Parts: sequence; C-alpha cells; structure tokens
Amino acid sequence: MSGVAAANYGILRMVEPIIDRTLQFDADAAYVRMLAGVLVLLYLSLGIARYLSSYLMGSVGFAVVRDLRVDLYRHLQFLPLGFHASRSTGGLMSRVTSDVLAIQEALTRVFVDLMRETLTLIALLALMFQADWVLALIVLGAAPLLVTVIDKLGKRLRRASREAQRGLGELSSLLQETLTGIRVVKAFGMEHAETEKFRRAAERLFRHSLHAERLAAIGSPLMEFIGACAGAAVLLYGSWRITEGVLTMGQFATFLLASFATYAPIRRLSSANVRIQAAASASDRLFEILDSPVEPLVGSKEWSGEGLNLIEAPGTLEMPPLVHGITFENICFAYDDGGPTREVLHDIDLTVPAGSAVALVGESGAGKSTIANLIPRFHTPTSGSVKVDGVDLRDVRLVDLRSQISVVTQETILFNDTVGANIAYCQPGISLEAVQRAARAAFAHEFIEALPDGYDTELGERGLRLSGGQRQRIAIARALLKNAPILILDEATSNLDVRADRLVQEALVNLMEGRTTVIIAHRLSTIQSADLIVVIEGGEVAEQGTHEQLLTRMGPYQRLYAMHFAASADAGFALES
Repeated sequence: MSGVAAANYGILRMVEPIIDRTLQFDADAAYVRMLAGVLVLLYLSLGIARYLSSYLMGSVGFAVVRDLRVDLYRHLQFLPLGFHASRSTGGLMSRVTSDVLAIQEALTRVFVDLMRETLTLIALLALMFQADWVLALIVLGAAPLLVTVIDKLGKRLRRASREAQRGLGELSSLLQETLTGIRVVKAFGMEHAETEKFRRAAERLFRHSLHAERLAAIGSPLMEFIGACAGAAVLLYGSWRITEGVLTMGQFATFLLASFATYAPIRRLSSANVRIQAAASASDRLFEILDSPVEPLVGSKEWSGEGLNLIEAPGTLEMPPLVHGITFENICFAYDDGGPTREVLHDIDLTVPAGSAVALVGESGAGKSTIANLIPRFHTPTSGSVKVDGVDLRDVRLVDLRSQISVVTQETILFNDTVGANIAYCQPGISLEAVQRAARAAFAHEFIEALPDGYDTELGERGLRLSGGQRQRIAIARALLKNAPILILDEATSNLDVRADRLVQEALVNLMEGRTTVIIAHRLSTIQSADLIVVIEGGEVAEQGTHEQLLTRMGPYQRLYAMHFAASADAGFALES
C-alpha cells in the first residue's frame, strides 16, 4: 500500500520537469529518454504494488472471515436450547451467511481502499504543499465540509443498513419455514397466503434497501460539488499566481493534477465508508451471538493450530456412576424467551431409582418433556436441583453427563448422510456389524437392506425419503448403538404402525433392562409396565404409583385412562393391545 502511494507521488512529481524542461524545442533528448524510462518503471511499480496489496490483503481478509464463520458456527453449537428456541433458524442462517459476507467485503476490499487510498491522499497532499502551500490550504478548506457530510451520511446509512439486514433475516426465516413445512402449506392450500406473506416481507426489504442505496448514492455527488467549488477557487487563484510569475506552468500543472487526483481516493474512501457502515451493522448482529453466554461446559477459549478449542470450566466434576438414582428436588422452571416469564414447573419432587423405568404422563403442555429435558441439562432449573446420586448436575461436566444419556424424541432428526452414518452418529468409526446389530434390534435392518444402496443409501435432507415410522426406527437404532445407562424416550414410538410398534416395544423392553429409563407418552398403553407412573398436571406432580395402584385411586390417572380407552373399547381394542 505504501508502494502505491509512493508510485503515485513519483508519477505526479514528474509533471513539472516534463512540462518545464522537455516540452521545449531545445529539450535534451537524453533527459527526455531518461524521464520516459522512469515513467514506465513508476507505472510498473504501481501495478505490482496494487496487485500485491489487493491479493495479500484479500488473503488475510478471507482467512479472518473463515475463522469468524467457524467461531460463529461453533458458538451456535454450544449455545443453550433456550437461545435457539427464542430465535428463528432462518434469521440465524442469515447472520452466518449474508452478515459474514458484509464483513468479508469490508476486510477484503474496504480495508485495502481505506489504507491504500489514505496513504495516496497523504502523498498527494504533500505534493500539493510542495508546489504551493496557499493553494493547498484553499483545497483543504473544503475538508471539514467533506468530513461533516461523510459523518452525517455514515450514521444514517448504518441505521438503514441494519434495517435492511434485519429484513433479509426475516426473508430468510420465512423461506426456511415455508420450505421446511411445504407439505403442510400444500395440504391446507396456503400457497397464495404464504406467497403474499413473502411478498410483504420482500417489499419491506426493498424499501429499507432503497433507503440505504439513496443515502449511499447521494454521497459522491455532494463531494463532487464541494470539490468542484474548491477546484474553481484553485483555478482562479492559480492563474493569478502564474501571471504574477510566482508559479511556473509545470508547478501549477503538477498542483492541478494532484488536486484532481485526490478526487479518486476521496471517492473511494466515501464508498468505503458506505461498506464500513454495512459491515458495522452486520458485526453488531454477529457479536450479539458471539457475546451470548454458552452452556456451562465452556470456561474459556483457546486458539491452537487446529482451530478453536473449548476448555472445560474449572471445578467441574466427572459424571458419577449411577448407583442409587436421579432425584428432582423442589424443581421450578420458567422459560425465558425474551417475553413474559412463563413458569411451567412448580415444586417438582421426584425420584427415578437406578435401573427402573419411570413414565411421565399427562395432557399436552403439562410439563412432561420439560422435566425430561432437565436430565441432560437442555434446560437448567430456575430453582431447585436435579441430582445423580446426590451430585447436582450443574456441577457435572456436561460432556460426561450427555455421554451417559440416549434420547429418542417424537420429532425424528436425521441428517443428509447415509443410513449407516445416521445410526452411527455418535460413534463414526464403529464397525458396520455393530450398526447392523443395532438396526436389527430396532427392526430397521429389513427395510434398510431393501434400499437402493442399503446402509450406504443417502437419506437426503431431514431423511424425507423414508416414512415416519422408518425414520423413527433409525433414531431408535442410533440410541441402541450408543448403549448409554440412562435412556429418555419422548414419544419414541408415536410414528410407528401397529406391527412395528409391537416389535419395537419388545426391543425397548430388552434395551431398558438394567438401565434407568424415563418414558414420556400420551398413549397409556405404552407405559403400563413401567415401574413407576408419574402424572403431571399444570407443571406439578398430581400423583404417582404403578398402573394398578393409580387405577384404584380414581384420580387424574384414572380419568386419563377413561378418556384414552373408553372410545377405543367400543372399537374392540383391549388395554393389553
């Protein structure tokens, strides 16, 4: 960048001798050839310096953006579920993609312009003062006005850019939601309604973007007008200095060209300011994520040759072996999603003995899944504590805790990878034989073998090439392969047909043997054999006991039983089915 400034200075410095000494009838031919050679060398140096400044700064900028993307993505992985629940997926995707691109633009192009053009401007001003300091002061008289214009426009442009980026995030969120739920959109005939919603969001983005573009576009004309006024003053004063014999034609031409040459750096600096404001608003959105506290697993960050390492917080304990059980002591929990606080659990006292199967039942929204999510610390209690053999889970290393838990949820999540890789998700290096054993235990081996490439079949995004029941059995196989001592089944058999449901129930009975299992189910037929059934009503434990005990009490469980089975009894379904 310094080379660019020096070469520009040298080129304009040659204007005076070219006009005053070579454009004469008796000019020295050798001197002219020397000046021509120097001019060629200066332009060659200028080209090389411009190339190197752009390429080298570009490589630095791309490297910084790469590290920022990785850091941002990794930070997102370690943010608690509450953070993700309060933000749209499309909005977060917009920050990782479009906002990072705005910063990339600033680092790869704007920073080059900012440094290079600033040095060039300094060199040109030095040349102008050398030629005539009075004329230079006339030109600099316009500088405060230019700075004021740039500052005022910059502040307004930053606000406009922030609104435009927020609008882009809203657009990305709508697109992601609609494409994810396209089946629901079509089933309810909402294509036109969703298109209209997207059109309104696109119209808002258009208005914000147009406002930002209007502010950006007005900067150059204003500066050109201010520069033209200063140039007119220079022309009038300079011509008078020449008639007075104070300035030579070469000196005035040098000054005039140097003053006109300052326009390009100033214009680029103004354009750079536009992109800096866009990058600044983008960085605000990015650091809103990066400054959000991660899960307690992480104590500090350390950079190594292989990337960003996450360091355990000091004082965390290893996961104790589960001997006695899991206890919930005076648990209260409220969701904090940026809106009004919603307490969903109240004074929960519950014991899950080691090796037992405990079922949580109740109406939708009662708090069953929230209780289960406290065990792997997807959420942290607002008050009270969850303990394993007397050790508070908040004091246990999170990575150790979750390595001891397998979870199968109602919403089956499969990745755009092979069937085998999805089953072996937590153990990527495990043998195919082990994967097949887990698939057989989940009664998934037969349909997997019938796929075009068997276990090497690509599932596509979210595994939509498979039926709901098939996806569920692959998720169960994944949990079987992990073979963790604690098992959480959140409506794990909800999407299975009657035959698959019976087979998987048998597999789950074998899996739960000797393991501590928490079962969440709406269908009471799936939890009759549980060692303990806990009825949750309104975020509280209404009653608990075995299936037979609860039926005799004529309480909430008996009412649930009546609602679930009275209608189906007329259709010939027995409780044992």
